[in-house]
Amino acid sequence: MSLVRFNRAALCVLLSGLVFTVAGMAQLMPAPPQAPQIPQGPPMPSMPTMPSDSQNPQGPPPDASQQRQQQQDQERRNNQQWPGGFLGAWCAQGDPSKQASISASGPMLNLTNESGSTSIGNLQGDNQIVAPEWQFVTGTLSGGRIDWSNGTFWTRCYNGGGGGGRRAPNLNGRWYPNGNRSLSCSIQQRRGNLTLQNENGDRATGSFNGKWSVTTNWQGTSIAGTISRDGNRIDWSNGTYWIRYRLYGQ
Repeated sequence: MSLVRFNRAALCVLLSGLVFTVAGMAQLMPAPPQAPQIPQGPPMPSMPTMPSDSQNPQGPPPDASQQRQQQQDQERRNNQQWPGGFLGAWCAQGDPSKQASISASGPMLNLTNESGSTSIGNLQGDNQIVAPEWQFVTGTLSGGRIDWSNGTFWTRCYNGGGGGGRRAPNLNGRWYPNGNRSLSCSIQQRRGNLTLQNENGDRATGSFNGKWSVTTNWQGTSIAGTISRDGNRIDWSNGTYWIRYRLYGQ
């Protein structure tokens, strides 16, 4: 029995020594190196915010003179798309008593023959026009004459036109654009020559190319006018019209 106790005691002593030995070795071993820290870059800049529509600077609104100039430029462009030789009054078969006319209204050409029948007009090149509502008859312009494909023709109403040879109406005086009494235009007539001024103060020269039609030149832009039979209204090829004051009464 005593031998067994001795062996157990020796075993305990041996194990205790082994534990202390391992612990001591652990303290003697150097600690493993730590991984270096990865340096961090500078922070990313934030995206700038886009300004709202209310923050966007806006230009000043156009004044009245700019709006008037824009309107005149648009009218000039509308008028320049039509060859001026077609616009105005015509005499069917060269007879001054058979009045016909061609006028422009925006992007359309309007034709009226001596019977009062009307048709739109489609240009074909610079010197031809087709009237779809007149069985697609085609007119060819040459000087002051339109020869139609149905064998008829129109000529400019020179020498008075449309009134049995009587002289052209007197256009002298004050006129009102589009019937607006708050604005005024004027026409000075000397023989067959005209000097015109519109509501904006722009001036033009003009002349009769028939008893009931005139041609005007507004700083290089040609605008034709058709005069009513009572001489108190002028319908212009740019879609506007002038009326005499006396139409309104006193």
